[in-house]
Amino acid sequence: MNQPELILFARKPVPGAVKTRLQPDYSPEQAAEIAGFLLRATVELAVSAWPAGISLFTHPDSDHPLFRELESEFHIRLARQTEGDLGAKMLAALREGIERGGSAAIMGCDVPHAGWDVIDQANDWLARGRNVLGPSEDGGYYFIGMQEARPELFEDMAWGGDKVREVTLARAEKLGMEFDLLAKLRDIDTASDLWLIAQRYEPLKRFL
Repeated sequence: MNQPELILFARKPVPGAVKTRLQPDYSPEQAAEIAGFLLRATVELAVSAWPAGISLFTHPDSDHPLFRELESEFHIRLARQTEGDLGAKMLAALREGIERGGSAAIMGCDVPHAGWDVIDQANDWLARGRNVLGPSEDGGYYFIGMQEARPELFEDMAWGGDKVREVTLARAEKLGMEFDLLAKLRDIDTASDLWLIAQRYEPLKRFL
């Protein structure tokens, strides 16, 4: 079996630049604090559940104390996301990870409540040569793992829309690719998302 690399995607937790959909329920400073919390919680989850290499790809750069702190504390690889839209960024990162590990996955930092079992299942499928998708309730996905990074799945996509997962799977079918699906999860984007998930994910209650 190969040794899949897990790539975490994160924005720099700067007030006004992250988690803007949490406003006006939360101030820009509070939104940035929540983003930082989610990032750390996601890294902690990944390190506990993923046996191979883990990278943190950041945007717009890696110049933030939290990024350096996580790099040092958890011995993860820190890299800057490439230019372009989200599809271009993910395609480039996946290609880089696949070159290193034989297969690779990207996970956002909005689902630290995924739990150890979800991450472990994803790694098992990837290591066995499968492609993996983690569907989110908003019509997108929080996790995508592949043996080969196919540009057709990432180019000309309406990122942020509610058809991303549907279009991705339809394109994959045309390419003769299959995806194993993880549990469907809710991303933490809005104040209502935060409240709902905090009811079963205790660490978030500090922000209610």
